[in-house]
Amino acid sequence: MEGATSVIESLSIHNMGVIENAHVDLGPGFTVVTGETGAGKTMFVSALNLLTGARAETQAVRSDASKAVVEGIFSVESQPEVVARVEDAGGSVDDGELVVTRTIPTSGRARATAGGRTVPVAVLSHVGERLVSMHGQSEQLTLRSASKQRELLDTYGGEELAHVRDAYVNAYEEWKCVHERARELHASEKERNARIEYLEGALAHIDRVRPVAGEDAQLKAIVLKLEAADDVKQTVQTACDMLVSDGFTETPTVVDLLHRAADHVNHARAHDNAVKEHAEALTALALSASDVASELSAYLASFAELDDVSLEDTHARIAQLAELDQYGDGVDAVLEFETQAGEELLQLRADSSDLAGIDEQLRQCETSLHEHAQALTEARTSAAQDFTSAVQGELAALSMPHARVVFDIKPAEPGPHGADAIRLLFSAHGGTAPGDIAKLASGGELSRVMLAIEVVIARTHAFPTFIFDEVDSGVGGAAATEIGRRLALLARHSQVIVVTHLAQVAAWADTHLVIRKDDSNESGAVSGVTEVADNQREAELARMLGGVSDSVAAREHATELMQTARTQKQGFTD
Repeated sequence: MEGATSVIESLSIHNMGVIENAHVDLGPGFTVVTGETGAGKTMFVSALNLLTGARAETQAVRSDASKAVVEGIFSVESQPEVVARVEDAGGSVDDGELVVTRTIPTSGRARATAGGRTVPVAVLSHVGERLVSMHGQSEQLTLRSASKQRELLDTYGGEELAHVRDAYVNAYEEWKCVHERARELHASEKERNARIEYLEGALAHIDRVRPVAGEDAQLKAIVLKLEAADDVKQTVQTACDMLVSDGFTETPTVVDLLHRAADHVNHARAHDNAVKEHAEALTALALSASDVASELSAYLASFAELDDVSLEDTHARIAQLAELDQYGDGVDAVLEFETQAGEELLQLRADSSDLAGIDEQLRQCETSLHEHAQALTEARTSAAQDFTSAVQGELAALSMPHARVVFDIKPAEPGPHGADAIRLLFSAHGGTAPGDIAKLASGGELSRVMLAIEVVIARTHAFPTFIFDEVDSGVGGAAATEIGRRLALLARHSQVIVVTHLAQVAAWADTHLVIRKDDSNESGAVSGVTEVADNQREAELARMLGGVSDSVAAREHATELMQTARTQKQGFTD
């Protein structure tokens, strides 16, 4: 078990199927779970499935209970991605241990918790994908998918293939970006040309009129002033004459009267200083009135500036500016449009000039993509030869000496994962041409193929925990012994948990758990999980061999199996 660690540290099951209450500590290495048919081995695997995000079914709840609860403790100290995902969901990890639970009520919604916090089941799936490789009937189906087959090949290829694949992915992403840009430019070429023509016409129109900021408001003010010029000048002149004298009339003006009033008050001031402020106020009023008169005079003088301004010409200019209203509400808005239109026109012209450039860039990207795709195909082809050779060697040891697995790699349209259509082909006999593994491999054959693949990949890529259910389906004798041997090899660097009915497999385990059923319970059968060793383990293996735990022959056979497994495991080398 050198290098092996315990990822799933413990498992507790309450009111799930025939299991009322069970708790088991799971150690590193190879753990085997056995028991009679109907004892609850399926519930053991189902519990582990639930902890890794499987769908909860109310049928799993024990008939006399209102809910089922499964709890597991995972060691995630070396899994920072898992810790981060749990903490993002609000959970916590203490001393590298993550507590996960699933609660399944007979009515209502199931609940999942991770690190003491209720979380979506997706969080448990995230944990499961990184910690546990589950192999059962449903998981065998994944081997039949093209994507899974490609992932297996790429994983086996290691860092060298990963480097080539990453280079391809970068080339693909660059090609996709340039291809999309080229598509957009070509698709919008007609619209772009129409927009350029419109903007050029609009800017030429504005330039011909050449409005000045605020000009429209100024012209309207001039029109109002010109149209009422005579009346305005007359009334303002009258007001001005009332304020100050023009020197030709003896009629007192406002300024004159204010000055006289100030003089009178100043005369009274000589006798009573209390009127000082009034005298000063009158003087100030006189000066203010004089200033107003000066400003009105200046206003009247401003009319001289309009002597050369034609009311007709002013109206014509206003009409000219009004033609630009299609580009904005008022001169200021038109000038803002002019600025924006100029910038847009520059960009559109640049896009037009880019069209030829983008086509050339796309051709370069396509060439690069093809080269990287070819390199990836070659790397996969090389890895496939080594991979299938190693897997076939494992299958031969698993009593499938004539079985063949072949990767069929054919050209395909470039995609995110390469330009390869990859299929894993299988034949059980030498006289049969390899075909789709999904159609040609039986359940038992598929189990052994999966085991062979995991053993081969584990030589360079150890996974934290493997769980196998029915990996020994349809086999026995020497093949079963070899399955046990390979599971033991796999367990040297990973935690391996196996549910089996074969003593030849169980004999290789480091830890042996037995699920026993008690039919005497009034509320129904109850199963419990216990760890067995020495004589108890010998008796369990004997039962598995011959159905009778106290058979002398079966006991001797069980002892022989354990001794053989123990001896061979001591000879394992890296």
